Amino acid sequence: MPCIYPGPHGAMSEEHYLPVALGTFEGMQPLRDRVCQACNNKLGNELEVQFTRAGPTGFFRWILGLRGRDGLPPSPFYHGAGGTQPIFMIGRPAWAEYDLLAEVAPGERGAMACRQIVFRDASGTTHPVPISNAMRDRPDLLKQRLQRAGLENAKPVYAVAGSDDTAWLGALIQGLSGRLAEGWTPPVGEPQQIPLNARVNVTSAYFRAIAKIVFHYALAMFPDITGPEREFSDIKTFIWSGGVADVDRFVQQRPDQFVEQFRRGFRPIHWSHILAVKREPGRLTGYAQFFAGPAFLPPGYEVKLGGNPARIISRPLWRAHQFVILNPAASSGPVGRMEDCEPVQNIWPFVG
Repeated sequence: MPCIYPGPHGAMSEEHYLPVALGTFEGMQPLRDRVCQACNNKLGNELEVQFTRAGPTGFFRWILGLRGRDGLPPSPFYHGAGGTQPIFMIGRPAWAEYDLLAEVAPGERGAMACRQIVFRDASGTTHPVPISNAMRDRPDLLKQRLQRAGLENAKPVYAVAGSDDTAWLGALIQGLSGRLAEGWTPPVGEPQQIPLNARVNVTSAYFRAIAKIVFHYALAMFPDITGPEREFSDIKTFIWSGGVADVDRFVQQRPDQFVEQFRRGFRPIHWSHILAVKREPGRLTGYAQFFAGPAFLPPGYEVKLGGNPARIISRPLWRAHQFVILNPAASSGPVGRMEDCEPVQNIWPFVG
């Protein structure tokens, strides 16, 4: 069977419809004989890097400490991915004069101030900027970030760093015509609870990745659908090369929960991903939710996959699975298991 994408093509490959970076799950079988290695690599580099390292999924993946094939990703609080900015989680501790950026260590629950320099612009507004390890030997990276943010003329007024970073952070500040105060030491304070606002940003690649996951899941769940059918030409074009203007046509964030139990107020015991597809006369619709947890239910997504190639169907058919994360810190082997979501099992999608 030829690759379902336009190419250039290579040898056929196994494709994990749920990216490995979101966990490996006992019972999950890869999609076979649909996507070639060249197209798999192209889509992985173009879509999955951003999807698994930025936005809401990058945030929760880091908090849970989920490893990919190469271990933990770079911290999303210092590094963007696929053309995005880092995650900005901001608040003001009792000991601070300014709003500061916070970070979370992988697998930990508490937040702490990240390494940063606070800049004041000509209007007197302050702007905290995260300082990555790479800037230690590449101060030009900080200058580039300031230029992109329109802060090239802003002045450094405050800094936060651990004691091991004081010397090189001071040198970095001096390169910006600033200096550390005499006797500068890292702030020390008792743990406290403060409100934090997190800001994430994504591009169309994030939503194309969601469409790819749901489409490939549908192909795996309904083997009679092969992928080259003309009904799926539009969704494949969106996955392959779609832009921001195309997102709303194919992927929409739902205002409600599509899982019936979640609508009733129940919560999963373990962090989980949920994929579902509804096959009915004339159309195929997919659903996805990532990192639904005991204390937090993120919005789900609805994906318009296209028409239903089967012309004779008497009632809607559902396929749905819960990918339960049991051991997020596992360095090898599955982090959890894939559970069938038939109504007699754990959960089932909302049919409405």
